[in-house]
Amino acid sequence: MKTYIFVWLSLVILTGLAVSAAGMDWGGWSLGVALGIAFLKSGLILNYFMHLKDERGLRLFRWMIPGILAILILFIGLTFLDVAFR
Repeated sequence: MKTYIFVWLSLVILTGLAVSAAGMDWGGWSLGVALGIAFLKSGLILNYFMHLKDERGLRLFRWMIPGILAILILFIGLTFLDVAFR
């Protein structure tokens, strides 16, 4: 029960960070900050509330998330480079 309360408090704090970050002027980093906070929140929900950290058959799933994130960062970075050097 202690773990769930800690995770819930972490989600509340991250939600507060997301709301306060939305009101700040981050320039080009606004989307990255919002996605980073959302990534952390979704990881907490997936691991603890959906009990995926206890599943043994999901080792491939744990390796897929960083791979998909790396591909997403690569595509976004290449898009920015394309727009920057036109």
